[in-house]
Amino acid sequence: MSNGSLIFDGLITLIESKLPAYHRMADAYDIESNEILTLEQGYSLGIAGGENTERTMCDNLYINRAYNFTVSKLYTALETDPVARATQEKALYEDAFLVWRELQKVTALGGVQVFSAKYITDEGIEYLGDDQKIITIVSAISAEYFE
Repeated sequence: MSNGSLIFDGLITLIESKLPAYHRMADAYDIESNEILTLEQGYSLGIAGGENTERTMCDNLYINRAYNFTVSKLYTALETDPVARATQEKALYEDAFLVWRELQKVTALGGVQVFSAKYITDEGIEYLGDDQKIITIVSAISAEYFE
């Protein structure tokens, strides 16, 4: 198995340790296609683009791989209640932040040494669907490793 696959599995383990009440979504690439029960408190991890950084050690490739990490929750606040709305949005942000912060601390994922694991960017709070009852944050995270 490639180091990239082992790191993916290690990221799943990290996410599940930080967000034990969350359910893994079946489709990490089309969030709205997932079951509503999963979206009510869910996460996904998708493999995004990678880059050969042109560094070599022996015959190994040095890869910087991005992953799309999404968290979602059911939005239950009234549209006219800005305090409740902000509270729910901040709660989702805090859950994503738990994973982002832990990522900065790791030196290995899935038993593979990583030279850098980090939060890159996010798209902020978004509302899904016509009824906008699910809120999400989609973020990009990355890991650098030898393959």
